[in-house]
Amino acid sequence: MKKLVLGLGVMAVAASAAFAQESTVSDSTRLAAADSAAFAKLDADGDGRVSAIEAANDSKVAALFTQADADKDGYLSKAEFANLAKAYRNSRDSSDSTAAPRSDSQTPESTPPQQ
Repeated sequence: MKKLVLGLGVMAVAASAAFAQESTVSDSTRLAAADSAAFAKLDADGDGRVSAIEAANDSKVAALFTQADADKDGYLSKAEFANLAKAYRNSRDSSDSTAAPRSDSQTPESTPPQQ
């Protein structure tokens, strides 16, 4: 009986490790698919690249268009767009992690009303 319980425990640990690894792969695959879908949505004429005019339909892409256009041809390729999306996610993640949480004394609800 102990061997059976031990065996099931080992299998559960192995399965959870495999799931964690699969989750990481699936996250990157999901992000790549989302980037591809966003690119396709912006690429209105379907020529495989996003012009500055097409980028104007997304304020975040439009704001960073010049920086993202690495080869300075006036268009974002799929690779340039993917780099832009990755940089945006990284900057958003780092700004979220550096924000200091508010203490209870700083919340608007705990501030006494002004008279």
